[in-house]
Amino acid sequence: MSLFVVVTMLRADTYGQALGPTKPPKDMKPIKVSENEYKIGKLSFNPKTREIWFPCRVNQNEVLLEFAICDEFRGKLHESLLSTKVTPFEIQIAMKLLRWIPSERQIYRKFSEEGKPIGILKDDGKGRMEILVRYKAKDGKEVTEPIGNWVHNVNTKKVVGSGSWTYTGSKVIDGYFLAAEDGAIAAVYRFEGSLCNTFNPGSDDDELWFPIASKVPPLDTEVTVIFKPLPDVEVPQEKRILPKGSTPTKKEKI
Repeated sequence: MSLFVVVTMLRADTYGQALGPTKPPKDMKPIKVSENEYKIGKLSFNPKTREIWFPCRVNQNEVLLEFAICDEFRGKLHESLLSTKVTPFEIQIAMKLLRWIPSERQIYRKFSEEGKPIGILKDDGKGRMEILVRYKAKDGKEVTEPIGNWVHNVNTKKVVGSGSWTYTGSKVIDGYFLAAEDGAIAAVYRFEGSLCNTFNPGSDDDELWFPIASKVPPLDTEVTVIFKPLPDVEVPQEKRILPKGSTPTKKEKI
């Protein structure tokens, strides 16, 4: 099946519900640049390594963050470390073409009437990924490192670090593709509308995450963001998402 046919199917089936202000761009046909690179607008992807990369700029380097990456066209920009002109639609289509499988892990915890969290978040081990940033350092040398090295928990001082990201795929609610509605590409503070999330301790708290000023380049510095798929992981029995049709025990319910 050709890339063009796949994109046409994706537009009709996967995104057909996303109407109004979150329609996909009109021209979504991938262009072959070489054996190792295709382009959709400003986004590139490698069909062999299944990596995706696209241009961004440093958008915030001091303020409280909820996102690592947002597009430049929606309302989450003021709380995002990086911004990009590449849309969530373009990234999602590239991920589908490359057969990235989103995780079905639970994003939000449940709480008791007293406001205390109950149970544990379930996980299927899928969708693990790395987000890298490539840029020129002050000495002119090219550097590639995890974007998680640029963000830390203000209380514990622990960085988000490497290998902390999960492709969760966003949601379609009432006909709107939430990632496109909010411009949400990678969330530090977990958000079901984001394409990608981190599940570090404290990622369910929106008052903890700040840039590391000594690490983040100056505002408006151009960087390249790279999405790299990682192998699925083995999830402990007590945290596994049960197969459909099976019944959880009382202890497992949340």
